[in-house]
Amino acid sequence: MATAKSTSYPRLATLLTLGVSAVVLCTILSALLLVDHFAKNYAQKEAEQRLQQVAWQMRDSLDQVMQKSVSDVQLLSQLNEVKDGKDPADVRRILDHLQHNFSDYAWIGLADPEGKVLASTKGMLEGQDVSKRPWFIEGKKALYAGDYHPALLLQKLLPYSIDPWRFVDVSIPVYNSEGKLRGVLGVHLSWSWTRNLVQNILAPADKQYAAEIMVAREDGTVLLGPLKMEESKISPNSLMLSRSGKSGVTEEVWEGPQKYLTAYTMSGQARNYPALQWSILVRQPKDVAMAGLYNLQREIMISGAILCIVLALLASLLARLMSSSLTKLSTFMEQRTQNRDSQAEQPLFPVVVHGFHEAQLLSTTIAGMLEKEEQYLTKIERSNQNLEATVIERTREIELKASQLENALQEQRVVQNRLQAITDNLPCIITFMDRQERYLFVNAFVTTEFGIKPEYLLGRTLREVVGDEFYKAHAPHVQAVLAGERVSFEGEGKLNRRTYYYQSVYVPAYDDAGQVTGFYAMSFDIADRKRVEMMMNEFVSMVSHELRTPLTSINGSLRLVAAGVAGQVPDKAQELITVAMRNGDRLLHLINDILDLEKIASGKMEFNFQLSQIGPMIQDAISANKSYADQYDVSIKWHEAYSELMVNVDRHRVGQVLANLLSNAIKFSHKGGEVEVTVEMNLTRQRVKVIVTDHGCGIPLNFHNKIFQKFSQVDGSNTRKKGGTGLGLNICKTIIEKMEGSIGFTSTVDVGSQFFFELPLAGTTSSAASVIEAS
Repeated sequence: MATAKSTSYPRLATLLTLGVSAVVLCTILSALLLVDHFAKNYAQKEAEQRLQQVAWQMRDSLDQVMQKSVSDVQLLSQLNEVKDGKDPADVRRILDHLQHNFSDYAWIGLADPEGKVLASTKGMLEGQDVSKRPWFIEGKKALYAGDYHPALLLQKLLPYSIDPWRFVDVSIPVYNSEGKLRGVLGVHLSWSWTRNLVQNILAPADKQYAAEIMVAREDGTVLLGPLKMEESKISPNSLMLSRSGKSGVTEEVWEGPQKYLTAYTMSGQARNYPALQWSILVRQPKDVAMAGLYNLQREIMISGAILCIVLALLASLLARLMSSSLTKLSTFMEQRTQNRDSQAEQPLFPVVVHGFHEAQLLSTTIAGMLEKEEQYLTKIERSNQNLEATVIERTREIELKASQLENALQEQRVVQNRLQAITDNLPCIITFMDRQERYLFVNAFVTTEFGIKPEYLLGRTLREVVGDEFYKAHAPHVQAVLAGERVSFEGEGKLNRRTYYYQSVYVPAYDDAGQVTGFYAMSFDIADRKRVEMMMNEFVSMVSHELRTPLTSINGSLRLVAAGVAGQVPDKAQELITVAMRNGDRLLHLINDILDLEKIASGKMEFNFQLSQIGPMIQDAISANKSYADQYDVSIKWHEAYSELMVNVDRHRVGQVLANLLSNAIKFSHKGGEVEVTVEMNLTRQRVKVIVTDHGCGIPLNFHNKIFQKFSQVDGSNTRKKGGTGLGLNICKTIIEKMEGSIGFTSTVDVGSQFFFELPLAGTTSSAASVIEAS
């Protein structure tokens, strides 16, 4: 064990001193920062409130002067001397009196309706034409307040001024007692009154606070402010804020690096008189506004530093007093560690250390721990004696487990090689692909079939191997199996100028959580089967054509004999002829079905599409099956609603479907039963639905998924009794789907069945349209 040095770690007294000093320092700093934060907020809010008050005071003063000017011109326009006075001297005397009482009116005048000045203060501009001036043009219409502008006509007539003359106009139409326009009364308010306002508002605080008041138009032109900025354009953020009609204070940079606090508001927001909306901005350098805060911060920092030093000294003294008892314990522990390494005699432990309760409790606890330590050391020495034997025994067990594991791995490799050999020798291609459609396993039959080594496919995706065009046909099946469905399909493809016919089965693979991780794919070569099917189809087609011609002649001859063309036929012979005719019809129907199947398989079934009403096709099918229904004592009821709906179909093929559905319904109805034909329409999907309903024996539930398959029959004995080949519904399904329709059914055993098909709606006649609207 390494000897612990007394100087390796700092003493408790040092740590306590540093800890208490740090706590004191953090507390004082937190208090200082908190005081500084609130003082800063208070100082800034006070400065902002002071600037806001100045802005409001300036705004209110501007609004008051404008309101007074509007009131003055309104009052003047109502005086009889102004409205009806004939002598210009009388009008001039009233105008001079108003100018004397309010010296900021630089000029007041009355012009006649043509724009000639009749009377004005001090006779200035009398006789002049002012018809082109905006105050006259707008004042002739209604009460008008004109914005800040330079003096054009009065510049040379008014007394000399250091600042160029600038005016704000107020004008109003004057009507005489008879209600006729007497003229326009106009007042030119000198802009110098705004400078007086600024001096009165800022006089007490201008030098102390360095505040500046600015008045600006909407376009940013400064009408009043520092001389270097007047009649120039500005675009501070405060100007944009004031144009929104709000009041407030913002912090921004005007020119250079200096920051300003800027109060903003807008005049002329009262709407009871024409008002001019000017932006009033009051800015003050931020360092000037916050000067008091900076002085307070310095005083707080100095006081805090002194307080921190005093408290740190007190904390050092207190820490040394608190740690004296623990120092005794640490000294004992150092001596004990040094003596253990040197095998010297151990010092006696001070059982009781006085000072405070925790130190006394700690010394007692350490004494107990030392006693237990001696006991544990004795036990450890005994355990070490048995440890070597235990290690040897466990080593033997590990070697045995390793040998067993190696044998298991060897058996697993044997099983894996056996499975690989089985799959390699199966006459089909077996692969496994992950969710990214990447080949992870391929058996050797792919080399036999295509001359490609399995290593060529491993790691590549299905799209990379088969190409984009071939992949399009497989993509729906891949998506289905990755969704958890088992997929089986047939197809064909070309490789190396050879056409391949195949049947593929996709089986999903799952992990322990039930998630699809990939899929197994098995592909079988069915070229031989396809060739047999093609030969069989050709044979069936040839035989069917060869049978239909003589059979048609036989049926025709039987009908002629039954009709008495060859003479009177005995009753017994008549019955035999009838049986022969019926079975001849069944045989001819079977041959027609087989020929249709052959056309469907070869893709040669032709369709002659044309616009047709659904009603006549249904009526023709009912008429054709009337005699058949009479044989079974079954009636056919047709609900003729929507019979004029138009569909674009092959009339002959639709008739073939209707005839098949009607003959099936008649054949499986009870004696004396009824078959119903109804037509429905789906306006949302724009489709017409034809329904054939019977009340017969129904179709068992376990046969529902086979009803449209080839040669499918619910019950062989029942079918033989009723007749039929099991081909009709499969042909009907193909015909309807070729015409972009769908076919289906519902059935309940011993209740009956409903077979229906839907076709796209092509159009309606006027009468059919009225039926639709009524529904």
